[in-house]
Amino acid sequence: MTLPAHAAAGNDLPAGPTRTRFPRTSRRSAALAGGMHAVAKPALNLWSYAPPLARLSRIMDRTADRLTVPAGTSVESVQLGPCDAEWIRAPRATEEGAVLYLHGGALIVCSLASHRLLVASTSRVCRVPALNVNFRMLPHVTVEEMVGDCLAGYRWLLAKGYPPEKISIVGDSAGGYLSFLVALALRDDGLPLPGSIAGMSPLLDLGTRRKAANPHRDKCDLFTMRACEALEHLVERVDRRHEVQGRRVQPIDADLTGLPPVLIQMGSREILRPDAEEMADRLAAAGVPTHLQIWTGQVHVFQASAPLVPEAGRALRELGRFVRVNRAAG
Repeated sequence: MTLPAHAAAGNDLPAGPTRTRFPRTSRRSAALAGGMHAVAKPALNLWSYAPPLARLSRIMDRTADRLTVPAGTSVESVQLGPCDAEWIRAPRATEEGAVLYLHGGALIVCSLASHRLLVASTSRVCRVPALNVNFRMLPHVTVEEMVGDCLAGYRWLLAKGYPPEKISIVGDSAGGYLSFLVALALRDDGLPLPGSIAGMSPLLDLGTRRKAANPHRDKCDLFTMRACEALEHLVERVDRRHEVQGRRVQPIDADLTGLPPVLIQMGSREILRPDAEEMADRLAAAGVPTHLQIWTGQVHVFQASAPLVPEAGRALRELGRFVRVNRAAG
């Protein structure tokens, strides 16, 4: 198994994760949370009663496809075999490394178009180009096939000449779930690991037991317990249809030994917060340098609201700094 240099440090690793809490400082972030609670949360809850409504996301994708990226940003189409991708380069991005970006959307919705602006922002703060992978989604493929698509993106970056320690895997929401599965698959197959992993409100467990135990679960501005249960049941149905054998190990329950440094950013009221806190503890216990940032009052993947919400811009800058520091150390 190939480990990055930091894994050999052993005794120099921190005893626990670095935890930082950021205050809410703007009225705009409060307005965003109120809007999500009033509009997006009921819509997601409605989906839990009628999953085919997820097809309506295509309207959102068509709308997003009309949005222009910041001036000077280049977008190039890439074919990865089973799926396609976009190679996004922000102005002043260098060839010192690259980002493998895995988008969110509960493994069932969203696309290259819906996340193009967020990926462009990620390229800007990380100061390197980013490969936005358009992995296939439920119910058409299994989680394992999604991971395979993402691994194809990682191999594309390696073939392009980027050293693994100069590659960072960045994912939001369900893309964060895939980010950890990709890193674990690389480790288990003895392949070179990336220099770092960063998750924006990452999904870390498809199960609902931990979420149900969260005493603040009803305060989340986006997800309900019913929506989380609907996703869990959808994955189970897809697994049965594709005859997936055995029980899937969730990232939060996996052996995390040997992973590269990790940053997790989470809103304080998210239903996913307890999972993030436990994951940070388990990563640190496995000897992984881990940074957990809790952003007071922020919604799920609030980073996508930059530059409208000041906290979103600051969070992206924190993410970019984390990626750059670990790239320089690689």
